[in-house]
Amino acid sequence: MKSSVKTTLAELFAAVVLVVAVAVILSMGLSSCASTEKTVETAQPVETEKKLEAKKKTEYSKTDFMEDLKSVLNKDGPEAALSLYETKLPAKYADDFDLLFLKAAINVSAENLDEAQALCNELSQRDPQNNDVASLAVVIAKMKGDNAERTKQVNSLLAKDKLNSAANVELGEDMFLKKNYKQAKIYYKRALVREPENIDALRGAGQCDYYLENDDEAEKTFKKILEIDPKNTQAFLYLGKLAYAANEYKIASDYAKQALDVDPENYECNMDYGMYERYLGHYKNAESSWTKAIEIEPDYFLAYAYRAGLYDEQDIFVNAMEDYKKVIELNPNYYFAYESLGILALHEENWTTAREAFMKCYDSNKNNISYPLMITYCYYKEGNGTEAKNFSNQVLRKMDRNSIEYSMLRVFHDRAGERPLPQRISAMTNRNLQGKMYYYLALFYDMFGGTELANEYYAKVVSMNSPMFFEFRLAEWRTKGKVPLK
Repeated sequence: MKSSVKTTLAELFAAVVLVVAVAVILSMGLSSCASTEKTVETAQPVETEKKLEAKKKTEYSKTDFMEDLKSVLNKDGPEAALSLYETKLPAKYADDFDLLFLKAAINVSAENLDEAQALCNELSQRDPQNNDVASLAVVIAKMKGDNAERTKQVNSLLAKDKLNSAANVELGEDMFLKKNYKQAKIYYKRALVREPENIDALRGAGQCDYYLENDDEAEKTFKKILEIDPKNTQAFLYLGKLAYAANEYKIASDYAKQALDVDPENYECNMDYGMYERYLGHYKNAESSWTKAIEIEPDYFLAYAYRAGLYDEQDIFVNAMEDYKKVIELNPNYYFAYESLGILALHEENWTTAREAFMKCYDSNKNNISYPLMITYCYYKEGNGTEAKNFSNQVLRKMDRNSIEYSMLRVFHDRAGERPLPQRISAMTNRNLQGKMYYYLALFYDMFGGTELANEYYAKVVSMNSPMFFEFRLAEWRTKGKVPLK
């Protein structure tokens, strides 16, 4: 299954900028601040070499500030790092371009977007050609949802250099979100011309190849990312997806486990690892992984749906029903959960829950005869024959009177008239519909006293050995004595 991780843009860019901020500190500490320090020193009166050395040791330099900034940023986060600008930054560096740019980046990490934007505007006026400032302005505009400003900054970068990496990554992401993977890949490849090790561009190109099913190219790209960044979660994640697509479940599971070792709180990593472990038959690991995903995103439905299917597969029906109910609560439009809940409720002889679930199915798909037949059946099992007739009558009025579906529901409504049905069903060419009709004929006899005939038609359904309709499972349960349904 080809899916994508559920992460907000704000979280994603805050994390990225935090990493960039630390990297900027390191690079600036080795380059730009050295020239600044030299300028300060040459402006001083001539002193003896010994006095100069002593002064250097006691003076709090730009390098010292940046080292403290990096330490606090890593240890206590962006807000604590920003406080150093008020408490430790020497006055002579208050207007330093590099440090103000870094302050803007840290403000983005802290999601102080107005402050970050104001600093970017100031820096842009001082140096209109600075690509780093324009790139940070793109990030700020994106986080604020200001598409016009984002487009302006991207165009500004491209006007200076059509191969600007940051701008082409942005254009690639635009196309990627529109699922135009071919065009997105072109932009990501342009980004790599200037920066062949740009992780964002490599990731984007790899994802495009994945969705375009260029699996060999995608694999090479994600392995290259791991050469640059051996702990890159997305690279492990997509290598797992590629292995899964090739039915190499053990390899897929190993990659997903490596992704989890790096980022154990990642929702998508837990989802994928659980899926691979399920295919390997490691049900406990799958259950634990999807339970962890639920802890991470308790208000998102997908992990509940996966875990429900796992419980269902193991005949842990009560747990499965609870998870399906949670799926419906969180995503009322998830059609398949209603059908699964209805089937399991039949097994548990919870007729009202089954009927209500099949009612939702019928609301979504009026053309599937299974649902009105099941609803009518459940009304009978609830002891409410009047509503069974009222409901089935309303459905019958809108159906083709010559169809086999009409004839079967008519029999349920009248509780009689089934005798012509076996011959009509045996002559059918549609195997799925034929199987369904045999099942409902058996169910009719189960309800109204023909146990021997019921067993005969249940057996016909099971002998078809083509479970493309959910009634096949119910017939199997009935022949194996797992559910009475009578």
